[in-house]
Amino acid sequence: MSAAEVLSFGCAGVAAFGNAVANVMQRKASLEQDPDRPFGAGLLVELVRTPTWILGFSGMVASFLLQAVALGLGQLSAVEPIITLEVPLTLLVAGRVFGQRLGSGEWAAILLMTGGMITLVASLDPRPGDETHVASFVYLVAGSATAATILALALAGRRGHRIWRTACLGAAAGASFGFTATLIKETVARLSAAGLVGMLTTWQTYGAIGFGLLGVVLMQAALHTGPLIAAQPGFTLMDPIVSILWGVLVYNESTRTGGWLVLASAGTLVLGIGVIRLAHSPLLAALNEDDRTGGDTLRSRDGELPHGTVPGTS
Repeated sequence: MSAAEVLSFGCAGVAAFGNAVANVMQRKASLEQDPDRPFGAGLLVELVRTPTWILGFSGMVASFLLQAVALGLGQLSAVEPIITLEVPLTLLVAGRVFGQRLGSGEWAAILLMTGGMITLVASLDPRPGDETHVASFVYLVAGSATAATILALALAGRRGHRIWRTACLGAAAGASFGFTATLIKETVARLSAAGLVGMLTTWQTYGAIGFGLLGVVLMQAALHTGPLIAAQPGFTLMDPIVSILWGVLVYNESTRTGGWLVLASAGTLVLGIGVIRLAHSPLLAALNEDDRTGGDTLRSRDGELPHGTVPGTS
């Protein structure tokens, strides 16, 4: 493993931490708003003016910058799966902020998820592709398919049960962030090859900005619609899925084949199980239920609140 790859993995890990801070703080800011207020421009303006949301947004910006560095040094198919570490890091941040400890179930799920991610990346062992010479027709077809998927998920998030709508919006946000990462990869390559002028004159730069902003809006919609435990799997899993597909099918990053793909599939399955288990952590459930009272009281880690007790009251 080269020094550049090691640095790439490190930047991706810190970027995942930035996402974790964004998840917790932006969810907290969203829960401080009137739950019956419809999501729209007015609500976004109110969120932008709150220190909690600004802290979360700062974590997101730092994450995007570090992710760009990681993508410039490493392969799309290797960097994006590491971003899934934001789920256990979200729990760690939430536990630190609210003075709660992770239980044995959470730690077991963290080990499952980490092991699955390592297995996936090691099995694929992606090699460099050529993101700067992709045909316009290929970009049109792949980009249209990705955009259509995001649109379909966003539309599905307008109807049905609250949890279903939250999950769909979370998946749409994750797909937007995955598409953003693929365009950032091309933008960074243009910067390296042609300097600042090359980066500013390629459409991928503005596409990355557009879909990145769309991802932020969809993320806010998901967090306002329902609990983080419903949105988190979509945030986390759709990003690497979109990125790996683009890396292999569009940017021609080469991966191992044969039996290695079976092992990679097993790693993906274990990773998904870990994400889902962590997303249902009682710590995140308590964070979502109790923060409407100001975030000062969380469920006890040793049991449920007594029947008839309102979270945040005595």
